[in-house]
Amino acid sequence: MSTKLKKRYKLHFSSLRDLINSWNLISDSPPDEFDSVNHMCLSFLYRGADEFKLREAIHHDLSVNYGFSMDKQESELLTKQVIEWWLDNR
Repeated sequence: MSTKLKKRYKLHFSSLRDLINSWNLISDSPPDEFDSVNHMCLSFLYRGADEFKLREAIHHDLSVNYGFSMDKQESELLTKQVIEWWLDNR
């Protein structure tokens, strides 16, 4: 990975972490609690995944890996925020 790409990724990672932490999924959780979600989202976004694939990945990660009881509408709302963030920050 080039130095320029690493720097860009770090900036994206930090900014997206702020967004994900603003969801307050677990009160008083450490700032890095959802870094796996952050990495997953960035991986999908960098590869140009569509909104459906990103939504399914977010839903799966939060419901299966973290054990949240989420419906598809909640996942859709979070995905829209991530997509909006990406459009503003890429």
